[in-house]
Amino acid sequence: MTTTELPITIEEQVIKMKKYVSFRQRRKMRDFLNYAGYFRASRYGKFLLSKVQAVGARFWQNDLFALYQFDANLRRTLNFYCNVTEVRFKSALSNACSIATNDGTFYLDNGYYAPSKGESDAKIRRQNISYFNTRFFPDIVQKETKLRSDVRKYPELREYRRGGSRQNNKLPVWVTFSYTEFGTVTMMYNYLRGDLRKKILKYTFIKGKYSKRDAELVDTWLDAVRNMRNYCAHNSMVVGMTSSVVLRDPTDDAAVLPLDNDLFSRLYAMKKLLPEKDAENLQKDLKKLIRASKVDIYIMGILPEKWEEMYDVIHSF
Repeated sequence: MTTTELPITIEEQVIKMKKYVSFRQRRKMRDFLNYAGYFRASRYGKFLLSKVQAVGARFWQNDLFALYQFDANLRRTLNFYCNVTEVRFKSALSNACSIATNDGTFYLDNGYYAPSKGESDAKIRRQNISYFNTRFFPDIVQKETKLRSDVRKYPELREYRRGGSRQNNKLPVWVTFSYTEFGTVTMMYNYLRGDLRKKILKYTFIKGKYSKRDAELVDTWLDAVRNMRNYCAHNSMVVGMTSSVVLRDPTDDAAVLPLDNDLFSRLYAMKKLLPEKDAENLQKDLKKLIRASKVDIYIMGILPEKWEEMYDVIHSF
């Protein structure tokens, strides 16, 4: 039988926060919970509670407020660079593939995809093919149709509708990508034929020649940036996060990526995917943010103690 979870009043929320941090006056905590809400605040409280042994003392409410503010500022910084990565990759995919196929609407032709993703395991191949045929490709086609047909939501696309100068044309990929979420773009990259995936990498990065394995590495880096962007967009806590696995580039030393699912692994993926100057600016912005914060990120285990040195020696892709 399903148990219903009952709501609690703001005063009850204040009392519950005493499980996580100490405070004498309720007013500041009440004001904080009126803004952040108990569920969100309690996640930060649980994180602080897990670090009590490391610091040897129970935390106070000001530590909670400082952690919350640091996390908000961190999300703001990371979201900016996630967006830079997204724009760069959308441009690379649309340009490289449309030039290679000589077709701006290549994404609507299932002949340019590999529904199995080249998977050798028979069960996974079947799953990939089924998802492509029933979910991914129909969704791509439906989205393009909706963009052209929804006059009220997308009036700027009138030239692609009846009476417009391009009424008989489908939307080219660079137009569709202006309205497409990053998750759909990364999924498209996952499903594209191997030759097109390599052309995207060659168009984007500096190495010149790329293998199937390289394309698979980029799959995990894109997924890391995508889920980081989702955390930021939905104001989810990124401090102490664990998420999808990031694979290490064999050209990098193993010490550069000690864990494959933590916050630093997201920075690893972003440095691989960002233009060089933006990767440098990301590091500078993080250093500035850390210096200005009252949160000790090393005691808290938010980033490795030598994260700057580790970040510096990540090889360009």
